[in-house]
Order: sequence, then C-alpha cells, then structure tokens
Amino acid sequence: MTLGRWRAWPLLAVLIVGGCGGDDTPATRARSTSTTTAPAPTTTVPAAPSTTAPAPAPATTAAPATTAAACSVSRQSPPTGPVDARFATALAFAPDGRLFFAERAGSIKVVQDGATRVFGTVATVTTEAGGGYSERGLLGLAISPTFATDRFVYTFHSARNRTTQEVVRWTDCAGVGRNPEVIVELPSGPNCCHKGGRLAFGPDGKLYVTLGDQFTPAAAADPSDVRGKVLRYNPDGSVPADNPFGAGNPVWATGFRNPFGLAIAPSGQVAVTSNGPSGDAGSPPTGYDIVATHVTRGGAGQWPACYGYSHPIRGATCPSYEPEWSSETRAVVPTGATFVDGAGPAPYAGKLVFCTFGEGMKVLSEGTPHATVAQGDRGCRLDVKQGPDNALYFSDTETIHRLG
Repeated sequence: MTLGRWRAWPLLAVLIVGGCGGDDTPATRARSTSTTTAPAPTTTVPAAPSTTAPAPAPATTAAPATTAAACSVSRQSPPTGPVDARFATALAFAPDGRLFFAERAGSIKVVQDGATRVFGTVATVTTEAGGGYSERGLLGLAISPTFATDRFVYTFHSARNRTTQEVVRWTDCAGVGRNPEVIVELPSGPNCCHKGGRLAFGPDGKLYVTLGDQFTPAAAADPSDVRGKVLRYNPDGSVPADNPFGAGNPVWATGFRNPFGLAIAPSGQVAVTSNGPSGDAGSPPTGYDIVATHVTRGGAGQWPACYGYSHPIRGATCPSYEPEWSSETRAVVPTGATFVDGAGPAPYAGKLVFCTFGEGMKVLSEGTPHATVAQGDRGCRLDVKQGPDNALYFSDTETIHRLG
C-alpha cells in the first residue's frame, strides 16, 4: 500500500510482505463468503517498457454500440452481505450496479450474478527487489462516467520493473476485461514508499490521478514534476489543454506528500487524504495526517514547506491553503475517501467519509477554523464507496462490508 508510514505498523508489514505476494503474477482465484466464485476468462497486462515520462496516448473512441450492447449485463443488485476480498485497495460501482474491486497483489474482480469473478490481472510487485517492505501494487480503480457506451474500467498499478507505474484502460465485456491498454506511465521511484495511486473521474469527464512524492519532498512543490501531485488527464491518457501549468503538463494541484485518498463530488469539489511526515525534510517522525477537502485547480498544498495545520519546517513560509483537518500529533493513516450524498445512511449522509488504517472510518464535518471528525465503523481500513442502494461499502484487509 501507499501510506508512507506503514513501516511503523508491524501487523500491516506482515500482511503486506507475507500475505500479498512478491514478483509473480497474482493467482486469479477468487475467495468468497456470501458470494460464490465463478470462473471467467482473464487478461493479464504485460509489463510495459521502462520510462519515467507519461506515455503518449493513441487516439481512441468509445466502443461501437453493437459491442456495448453485446457486452452489457442485466441490471445487478449490489452485494447484501460481506464479500471476501484480499487487501481490496480500491472499490468502484458500475452504473449497472456491479461492484468492482482491486486487490493489491494484482487481481481486479467484479461481483456479478451473485458471484465474485476475476475481471483481469496486472503484473505487479508488492515487495522491493530484495524482498523488503514496499508500498507498490495494484492501488487504484475507477469506472468511466460514460461506461454504458464505452465499457471502460481504469486501474493503477506499480510495474514489475519497479521504475514505473501505469494507468491501464480496460474494456469490460460481461465481466471480462478485454483490450488492456497502458494510457499513462508515471515514475515509481527507487525506494519503497509514497506511490500514490488513486483514480477518480470528475464531473468534467476528466480522469484525476494521485502520485506521491516518492521520498523526494522538493518535487511535491515543483509544478514541472509529476511527483507529490494531483494529476488530470483526458480519458484516453492525453493531457487536457486547460490544465493550469501549461501545454502537456498533467499537474492539476501541487504540494502533497503521499495522497492515498481521492474523492470528487458531483459539484466538482475535490478532497484528498494524505499521510503525514515520518522525519523526512526535517519533519516530525509521526502524526499530522491531513484531509484537504477543497483542492482546486492550480492549488498548492503545504508539503514540504509545512505539515499539519501550517507548522513550518525550518522557518519556511506556508502556502496559504491549509488542510481542513489534521490529526496533529497522533497518526491515523488515512486511506480511501468518498462524498456521501443526502440519500446515504445516517450519520454519514451529506458528509465526506474516509477510512484510516489505524482507527477505521472517520466522518468529517466542515467547521471553523478547522473541520472535525466523528468515529465511524472501525473496520473501514482501505477504501469506502457509496453503492447504488445508497449503503456504504468499505474494505478491511480480508473483506468488503456493507453499512446501511
């Protein structure tokens, strides 16, 4: 996982290094509790050439209407009970009601017709070359906002070469991932940590991607460097002409250490969770996890000049945008986040909800001078999404749960 402070969590280190695989392409066997396992053809994304720059994206169009019709499935009901899932880093619902999820070791799965099946796999790694602790793996997942016509599913994973990370676009055909295409390549850094990896579409139809600073703090504040950023792409991986830092630059917002939660509301409001410092750049050794709930186009987060609620490092001047919430001296390790609409279950309706590995679900309420958080279900450790039934679905290290 991409949390940057997880080395301080011995139990998690055991789960990541011992339980999530190494260099081999992950097995495509699904495990089930309330759902059963259905075999399905699978596709594995091959390793891409090693580069550190975004790959040029070919011109693409939506799937032909006949293909979309042939590949569609009947309207699905979301799971009503727990779903067995091995370290489900990311969850996403398709418009037809199916739940897709990404397992860190490389399997993309879908709950369809009452069963869990493998949609596809990616060739990824979850350890460093010598077998040590790593925050690499299959880390992000998003569904196209025009899925009914294009059938596109997007994933983010660390490549096996340990130098690049890839955004892959798949075409769904009745629960089978076809035609995987690497549309963006990004650096992954030579060390273990700060990989980012979240994906989300905005109401503008653009794909937003988070990338950690990869233990190069100065990169986070440099708008010419993709590290430590929220990035923005067209759905084919090309760079929108209206991005804030010039032609061909995917950077949309700067100044994040390790953003491992990304949520975008229908209004366009963007929220990011980011893991706090661990002694890098002259910072404290722990604490100061943040949630920035109003990240804007061209905006500057405070890392590495400052941390938490505008605490300067070595006398630096803090950027004007202060995060709405900081854990300050305690560490909670924030992960996935979602905006819950007014139809969601109380007391989550109308709130930003995020998971933390250390303390479970947090429910954020805006306030002055800072937001506050209330405790939610303690099982929310990796990701959370609102389902088409308005319930919340969240993952721990073994299971996806339903709340509401």
